[in-house]
Amino acid sequence: MVDLTTTNIWLAILAIVGLIEFVMISVAGFFAYRLYQKAMRTFESVERVHIAPLHARVDGILDDVQNITFKVKHAQESVTEAVKHIAGTRSAVAYAVKSRTWPIVGILAGLKSAATTVMKNGRKGHADSSYSAL
Repeated sequence: MVDLTTTNIWLAILAIVGLIEFVMISVAGFFAYRLYQKAMRTFESVERVHIAPLHARVDGILDDVQNITFKVKHAQESVTEAVKHIAGTRSAVAYAVKSRTWPIVGILAGLKSAATTVMKNGRKGHADSSYSAL
């Protein structure tokens, strides 16, 4: 029969190497888990000490910005309404002034025409050259 001693020795060596690899992987996994726990504690500490207060301040600032934006929009609406009211009042005043002064403007225009006619004494001058083309 064939002697299997050498084969058994090699199989034992392979089994021992496999067992050593398993132990190494297990130890590496254990240390990785411990490192993960430590990193998570550090992250939670940083979040609790630094990020949470900063987050609260930013929320407060955003609330203030929202309030100021609301006030500005309200002020803009108030100014827009005031401008519309003033524009309406301006139109009413302009209409009232025009309706009361148009007879005076008409009389003044008539007086100017009459004065121009009297001053020219019926003569056509260089200023009236545009009328000669008609």
